[in-house]
Amino acid sequence: MKVRVIVKRQYGNVEVEGDSLDEVVEGLETFPEWLAVIDKLIATPEMTAEGEKPLEGIIELSSEGPQLIVSKDKVSTKDAITLLLYARDPSPMEPKGIGRLLNLSGHGSAGFGSRLSEMRKEGSVVREGQAYRLTTSGKKAVEDLIQRLKVE
Repeated sequence: MKVRVIVKRQYGNVEVEGDSLDEVVEGLETFPEWLAVIDKLIATPEMTAEGEKPLEGIIELSSEGPQLIVSKDKVSTKDAITLLLYARDPSPMEPKGIGRLLNLSGHGSAGFGSRLSEMRKEGSVVREGQAYRLTTSGKKAVEDLIQRLKVE
């Protein structure tokens, strides 16, 4: 008897198959490692000129962490969250850390937790325990946002 588990990802389905339930469980135990490999292969950052810093003029690093330097009228709360998560990638961030950095950047919003929930439903962020990180599609969207902000 063949056993198959299909995991839906934003870029397609990933299947784990085996001849027994134990074989599938064994395959699923290494699954997080494979997802990281797959995400890394798919998430090829846009090519930048040598020496160019993609977040230059948008984010500055400080002792407190990354801070947005782009004005609040140019980015939404969702955009601000994705930029901060992108600057901290691949490390996930807890909501209180995101809120603190938004406030330090002058982009504070009482509803940022709701924006995180919306972004999770949209598939641009994923929750790992109590922290959030960008998905592959979230990274692509923020790279498009960065290009748009650099043109303005």
